[in-house]
Amino acid sequence: MIELILDTILPGDAALGMPPASMLDFEAYQLRHRVFDQVDAFVAMIDGVARERFGQPFEQLDASQRLAAINGCKVVDVRLFSSFLTHVMRAYYTDRRVLTQASAGAVPPFPAGNELDTDDWTILEPVYMRGAIWRSTDSL
Repeated sequence: MIELILDTILPGDAALGMPPASMLDFEAYQLRHRVFDQVDAFVAMIDGVARERFGQPFEQLDASQRLAAINGCKVVDVRLFSSFLTHVMRAYYTDRRVLTQASAGAVPPFPAGNELDTDDWTILEPVYMRGAIWRSTDSL
C-alpha cells in the first residue's frame, strides 16, 4: 500500500523523465532514518480516513478519492501528515535518478550552488513613493 500512497503524492512525469515515487527504495530510506513507526502510523491513519470518508480501503479508491483521503489526513493529525510528507519529499528529491533528471547536480541550491536571476526591485518603487501608511503611536 505504501507504493500506492507514494505514487498518489508524487506520480512522476513520463514527459520529463521523472520517475514515480514508488520507484524509490523507500524501505531503505525508512531504515536509514528510522521512521518505520511514523510511516506505519500514517498508513493506518490513511486507511482509516479512506474507510470513514469513502467506505472502502485506500487500495480500492480511484485516483481523486486517494488524493482526497491523503488530504483528509491533515485534519486528523497534521503533525503526522507533515512528518510523513517531509520524509517522502526528502527520499524523492535526494534520489540520484531524480536529481539527474531534474538537472540539479550535486551542488547545494544555495548559496554557492545554483544561481538565481537578479530581481527587478523597481517594481517596489510605487510602494516606496506612496509613503507611510500607518498612524503614529505618539498621539495615542
